[in-house]
Amino acid sequence: MREIAFRDIVFVIFFVTGFVFLISIAVFYSYSLLQSGDYCTCSETIPLVMIMVASLGLFVGSFAYYYLMDRIVGKYKKKTGLKKALAPFLGLLEAKEGALVRKLMESDEMSQAELGRVVGLGRVQVTRILQRLEEKNFVERTKKGKVNIVALNKEVRQLLK
Repeated sequence: MREIAFRDIVFVIFFVTGFVFLISIAVFYSYSLLQSGDYCTCSETIPLVMIMVASLGLFVGSFAYYYLMDRIVGKYKKKTGLKKALAPFLGLLEAKEGALVRKLMESDEMSQAELGRVVGLGRVQVTRILQRLEEKNFVERTKKGKVNIVALNKEVRQLLK
């Protein structure tokens, strides 16, 4: 992984350096035309050219960021597994919320009572935590008779696939 990530970084550095080199050549050429008197500044507006160059620079920077992040994050997920890749995001949840979400990641759905038993929390605690997770759109509860079935939200499940 380290060797491939290094190649990606070198590619992006050459890409950005090439862009800067081309812009430098264009500026030097324009400057030499202005100095020789062969160039009429009234035919082209400098602000328009500056906006075009800035837009092109934004495009190049966005491409470099997208290329690197897609490669690095994709390799990180493959190497460490999805659970470890999501660990920083699950760390944003409270400890008990994260424990419930991790258990739901392992199984598609679970009864609310079983989830509380597995995690080691009381019924009231599980109810309150699940209410908070529903507000954050992490989980959804469905009633089957007298039992609440808890599952990860559809969007969260699609993210985990």
